[in-house]
Amino acid sequence: MRTSSGRGGRHRVVAACVAIAGALAAGAALAAAAPPTAGQAALLDIGRDVVVDRAFVPSADHPQGEVRIVRRGGHVVVQTVLYTRVLKRVFGAISDKERRNWPAGAAGHADMERYVAALGAFRRAAAKRPDQPGPDVDRRVQALIEFIDAPTAPLVAIGGVTLEGTGDAVRVRARATPAMLTLSADYVRRNMALIVADSFALKPGEAATRLAAAAAAP
Repeated sequence: MRTSSGRGGRHRVVAACVAIAGALAAGAALAAAAPPTAGQAALLDIGRDVVVDRAFVPSADHPQGEVRIVRRGGHVVVQTVLYTRVLKRVFGAISDKERRNWPAGAAGHADMERYVAALGAFRRAAAKRPDQPGPDVDRRVQALIEFIDAPTAPLVAIGGVTLEGTGDAVRVRARATPAMLTLSADYVRRNMALIVADSFALKPGEAATRLAAAAAAP
């Protein structure tokens, strides 16, 4: 999948207040028992983000979100931004890919199981949000999934998000406190390359090179 503005890229993603509140509530519910440490809060600080590259997923004509390569301070983040009415289907597709990439008995399988379980917890929380009647209510769920390559403790974060803008100009304005998973460095870094390869139509080695270039940029 390559970045494209396309007619689908102009898809409006400014959510109504009820959708924003629902997504943020879902993220907050997941992370209520585990607020971020000071070090984790710095890793989650979207105010420092520089978007290096982005691709609509699953396609520019029918976008349910984007995968982005982000530079945040001295770290590289693979960020999946979702704005979708079919979250169960989207998370199901992600989970299927995870299970294919990390089969039983393989190193990283246990990390994958924790990640997939966290996706399921977010989906269930989002499904409980109250819907408001009316034709103008945006019922899309907004979610943010991040694989953060921090040298000391690579982190995966899943939570609600507030977006603004449209098409190629979608911006992450605020995030709810996410569920945070401290997983093995090998799992996080290889998965970052696999996600980028799948989303940008690259070979895994090419994806790893692109991530390394993003990390080395000033």
